[in-house]
Amino acid sequence: MSSKKAKYYAEDTGAPARRRKRRRRRERRIPSWVYRIALVLLVAVLGLVIYVNRDALTPERISAWVQERVVGAGEGDGYPVSIEGSEVLAGNFRSTDGDLVMVSDTHLTVLNSTAGEVLSRQHSLSFPVLRLGGDRALIYNLGGKGYQVERRSETVLRGDMEQNILGGAVAGNGAYALLTESADYFGELTVFTHDSKEQFRYRFSSCYPVAAALNADATRALVCGVYAQGGAFASSLYLIDLNSDAGGAPAATFPETTLLDALWYNDGSAAAIGDDTAALVSPEGTITKYSYDGWQLCAYAGENGVTAIALSSYAGSDSGKLVLLDSSGRAVLAAQLPAAPDSVSVYGNTAAVLAGGTVTAYSIADGTAFASADAGADAVALTLANESAAYILGVSEVRTVSLNG
Repeated sequence: MSSKKAKYYAEDTGAPARRRKRRRRRERRIPSWVYRIALVLLVAVLGLVIYVNRDALTPERISAWVQERVVGAGEGDGYPVSIEGSEVLAGNFRSTDGDLVMVSDTHLTVLNSTAGEVLSRQHSLSFPVLRLGGDRALIYNLGGKGYQVERRSETVLRGDMEQNILGGAVAGNGAYALLTESADYFGELTVFTHDSKEQFRYRFSSCYPVAAALNADATRALVCGVYAQGGAFASSLYLIDLNSDAGGAPAATFPETTLLDALWYNDGSAAAIGDDTAALVSPEGTITKYSYDGWQLCAYAGENGVTAIALSSYAGSDSGKLVLLDSSGRAVLAAQLPAAPDSVSVYGNTAAVLAGGTVTAYSIADGTAFASADAGADAVALTLANESAAYILGVSEVRTVSLNG
């Protein structure tokens, strides 16, 4: 056979195989209409996400997120670090997203887990009180008129109320509330939107408001009020609908109890802390009272529906007790402490208490103590950075302890 014929037969023999390959490729190819439908669905889902989060996706918040998460604070030199200012009160020593937030007599300071400085801003408030919510911090001058709203990226507002401030709160959506004295009433609650426009005002005619909390979307407020009854203090607890102009009677009253603070959790439940009784509020609004049975309140904290109450048997006692309550008022943990507690914190499945210079960590799920650490003889407060580490406030410095067990 000639070379030309050999070439012809070789090509002719391979042609069916090539046709079969082309046919298989055509069969495997995904039709273009499938891509078009997938693109439409992707756009629809993206549009839905943007619509649901439209309040959070403002240019200011996007810019703040970029600065906080992308730029960041950088690595620090580690703890311990000195306090900026001369004193930090235990109530002004908090953590959020793993970072430490504290307010001294002169500065608001935020440090990351390596002691890198996220921000340091001066204030001129004589008795500053710190409240956290969402991506904001509210600092107000207790008994004075000044306040300021802070974000990591900027000072949102510095302002003054017409009357002296008695309490405050911040919601997860950036709205904030201030309790003030009133010329014609016992006190007022004023709620502002995230851009500082007045949203709601409520005047109290039967008690002095002393503490408030807002739910995540600032549609409800929990307010503690005190009044005199029979020569002693008594308290009222208000659940206020911020979308309604109608007034209302107190949701609960507490004879011979002084309510001190209000907490609202992300799961929709809330708590009011009193000197001898706590009130637990379920997401549905049911209020359950929990008596301390003669024990004295030393510290409290809460998160995600769990309220931690740290008690001592009497003033100057060498023994204490930690109680964890759910929103129904049920004690999910009651642990005896070897010393009177100084501070307590809750994060995720961990509750930690500072007592006698030692931090003890408990599992909320099973109630067992799984770790302890020496906090130092000068330790006055703690706040959990996560489930296995805590920030410790000393007299002049901040340090960390590990709770890995």
